[in-house]
Amino acid sequence: MQAMYRGHLECDRRETGVLKIGFDIDGVLADQVAAVLNEIEKDYGRRYSKSDINRAHWSFDGIEIWTEISRLLSDPDYVLRVPVIEGAKKAVKQLCTPEHELLVVTARRPHTEEATRRWLKEHFPCLTQYHHARTGTKHNIPCDVLIDDLDLNIVEFVKSDPERQGILFLHPWSLNDTDIKDYSDRIFFCPEWQSVVKSIAAISLERTS
Repeated sequence: MQAMYRGHLECDRRETGVLKIGFDIDGVLADQVAAVLNEIEKDYGRRYSKSDINRAHWSFDGIEIWTEISRLLSDPDYVLRVPVIEGAKKAVKQLCTPEHELLVVTARRPHTEEATRRWLKEHFPCLTQYHHARTGTKHNIPCDVLIDDLDLNIVEFVKSDPERQGILFLHPWSLNDTDIKDYSDRIFFCPEWQSVVKSIAAISLERTS
């Protein structure tokens, strides 16, 4: 019954031409790594660039960067001042059309949701749908396409359904020895936002042709 229902929804989407797109926040909309590196310099006196962060679990002095991110995200003031990824505002505005249903997807902790929503309202007012995905649950996201900066999440997403496609927003930390190449026919590798927009156009054309 569940498979039949899912198939019915997919048919409805194709008939209406609506493509449901999930946007990760950190590393896709928000320049989280640049922000946390500024805080690391202030708090520890250590200066690093984004090109130094060459894997998801990168660490300095025995401290993992995602531990620092989690600590900083507990501060609403920090959440509100994280900068936007270059080109994201223009691209999201281009994608806010009747042919697309846009959904924000994040594994940020629930207590940061209020500040995160305020940040989204300021920078991306058309992104009003919000989905909290705990770590390791992005296969449960209710969308057709996922845009994320970690191969781990993209692989998990496309593995869960052969109709799904992923867009990996490339950073130095995006590739982490997964089997992502095995799914390259359903994944776009994009180093900046205009290539994401072009990839969405290609996916939409393929699904409606």
